[in-house]
Amino acid sequence: MQSIILLALLAIAATQAAPSTPVVDKVWGEPRGSTTTEAIKCLFLVGPFACAKAKTDADNAAAAARESYPTDTLHNGIGDAFRHCYWNALMTLSVGRTSAKKIADLHEDNNTTGPLAEREMDLKNNEIGRQAGSESKDADEARAKCHDYVNTGYLQLKP
Repeated sequence: MQSIILLALLAIAATQAAPSTPVVDKVWGEPRGSTTTEAIKCLFLVGPFACAKAKTDADNAAAAARESYPTDTLHNGIGDAFRHCYWNALMTLSVGRTSAKKIADLHEDNNTTGPLAEREMDLKNNEIGRQAGSESKDADEARAKCHDYVNTGYLQLKP
């Protein structure tokens, strides 16, 4: 009975960790790698709570990018750079820097068909986002830092 309950909880957590709405940058929206596999790996690496928080943080960062930047910049542009920064900053605030890195690296590793330069750009912007999260008291401060990093060119804006 306990095994059945554990399997059911893992299935629910995996479903929660997988994206429920399309993300403009295509990484979560295109079938580049299995989001189910990514979710299961996430559960084992950092646990269901952190995976669910990371999914919420990803959705919030994507929404903030859509609110602040033109649609044509949401993939490999300033909106994309901001989103990666802000997602990692939010995760750092909600689940800690170590778990945020594991989740973000897992996500980038799951992107099996994207160009290497795009992956390297995302990894760089993710790290800068974790730095922003570590230096911020709350989500608003982290968001402002990521906007600032876009405006000053501190984030990598193109692959």
